[in-house]
Amino acid sequence: MISVVIPSLGGDLCNTLDSVNAGSICPDEIIVCLPNDTHYVKDAFKYKNLAIVYAERYGQVYQRIVGFKHAKGDYVLQLDDDVIVFPDCLELLINTINSTKKSISVSPCWYDSADRMPLHKRKQSGFLMSLYYWLVNGNRGYRSGEVSLAGTNFGINPHEIIDKNVNVDWQPGGCVLHDKNNLILEDYYPYKGKAYSEDLIHSYLLKQSGTILVANTDAICMTHINPRLQLRKELVPEYRARKYFVKLAHLSITRMFVYYVIYVIRSIFVFNRDL
Repeated sequence: MISVVIPSLGGDLCNTLDSVNAGSICPDEIIVCLPNDTHYVKDAFKYKNLAIVYAERYGQVYQRIVGFKHAKGDYVLQLDDDVIVFPDCLELLINTINSTKKSISVSPCWYDSADRMPLHKRKQSGFLMSLYYWLVNGNRGYRSGEVSLAGTNFGINPHEIIDKNVNVDWQPGGCVLHDKNNLILEDYYPYKGKAYSEDLIHSYLLKQSGTILVANTDAICMTHINPRLQLRKELVPEYRARKYFVKLAHLSITRMFVYYVIYVIRSIFVFNRDL
């Protein structure tokens, strides 16, 4: 049995729900976890496998955990409400879990829904980028799928990876398939509001519990590219959450601070490029 858990504020989730139900493997249940009954899902009656539960509290991480606790499936897919999964995505993720006896959680590769290009870019060349990679990650530099010493994350670009299944340090929280036995059912996010860096914290806790994190480069999901942080409104809570993660994972506060100095400078002077 397969469950899908979607924490949400509700509204029109049809694109996401339709993509999940149109796959080569259709889930037995889709659980949308809303904060309370003042929120709703548009056209919920259309989906026979859809269940609505209420967390009675706001918070993406907490709502997801409430959904996990309601899930009946042997496999549980955590999914954000703005993600589109390709028809064979869930099947490929399940095949990866079934291909080993080890305890794993598996995620797909991410693409931009606007241009269908990989969301995570290839390694960039040049002296300045080499210097940047060294500042955030020491002599290891750029490493696909790793978390740097600064607590930043390098993504997986499928065009620079040969293997189909790749062990990684972190998984984007918007789409991850778990064996139900691997689920973390305690609220691990210490702050209110938007859950910055929660995927890094969640990935770290999964690894600490003995779960191996894997990315399947053939499995695809899509979403919109997130805009840069609004420095005045978002920098402080984002910094606070990443600092919490860096301390938790015993990484480098100094390198993290250097990363933010570079980030702010580039945000001010170069608006159309990201590190």
